[in-house]
Amino acid sequence: MSLLEDRYRFVLRLLLPASYLAAREEEMVAAFLDGAGGASDGDNPRPRAGEVASVAALAVRVRLAAGPELPRYQVLGRAVRRAAFAGLLFHAVLSCVWFAGFLVAYGLGDVPGALGPVARGEAGSAERLLDVVWGFAGLLGVAAFAALARGRAGAAKVLAVLSLVWLYGGVLGAPGLTGGEAARITATHTLLFGLPVAALAAGYHRGAAAPRRPVWLAVLPVVAAVPLYALLSVLNAGTALAGDVESTALAWAWMDETGLACLALLVTAACVPARARGEAHVALSLVLLTAPVALARAVDLTGPPAGPGAVTATQVVQLCALLLCGAYLLVTALRAMPAREPAAVRTPDGETAGGP
Repeated sequence: MSLLEDRYRFVLRLLLPASYLAAREEEMVAAFLDGAGGASDGDNPRPRAGEVASVAALAVRVRLAAGPELPRYQVLGRAVRRAAFAGLLFHAVLSCVWFAGFLVAYGLGDVPGALGPVARGEAGSAERLLDVVWGFAGLLGVAAFAALARGRAGAAKVLAVLSLVWLYGGVLGAPGLTGGEAARITATHTLLFGLPVAALAAGYHRGAAAPRRPVWLAVLPVVAAVPLYALLSVLNAGTALAGDVESTALAWAWMDETGLACLALLVTAACVPARARGEAHVALSLVLLTAPVALARAVDLTGPPAGPGAVTATQVVQLCALLLCGAYLLVTALRAMPAREPAAVRTPDGETAGGP
């Protein structure tokens, strides 16, 4: 066995599941050596970085698209896809809320206490046109979720990435933000909105197509955003009427992006039937959602206080609740995990075979 072959086999065994290698290792090694040329051991050859990256990508696809022959990876794949779907749903709901504020800012609605941006530029100016186009681009998150709900994962990936560009562009282009504030908001958005897009890209591919769900599910973000926007407007009007934020501070601690994610997760974890919560992929998907939200709240706590001391105390309580909920769900997921796949063994002639 040449040095290059030995190193390539090491990469394969390090990254790929043993049961997958049992059927395909020799074929993969032969194909690799055919394309590698006649490298001698004296040249100290190694697999190219691109080849290693290709094996790593294959390892992700194999694990997240695994079938019953790899039960643990099948659970992981289902959990990642479920988390991606829920994460895009949350993004889509907030996108609808932001778009409602945009419409109100342009006089297309009269909502007391309405939240939203201020229209930019004079009527008919290029600045106004750009602002209108940018406002409508906020619907990319809604379109991404609708595409995924209707089974078009490829379109959902493109739209989700574009929605992230819109999201980060809004942060980086916001006037008056200091470097530290922009960094915290960017980190929070990455945890809340960027990671679900990464889960979407990893979980849905040729080996794991998105199911075609009912039409009503595609419009669910719009339905959910209406009462949420009304609640935010009422809360904002109440704050303005009271003349200070202290009277509504505790409510606002649950109404920022991280607070809403925390509330949604805790309510979901409590409302999911115990039988369903005991299924490994359901519990694990909630863990995958809880971890970034907890990190996002921790990032928020590193900045200046968001309001009176009660707000900070509420945020700390939220973080503790997320950690406890995540720990419970993780234990539940681990207990419900199926048995490990049989370990592969190496025969004297170098072949890989499944264990007993």
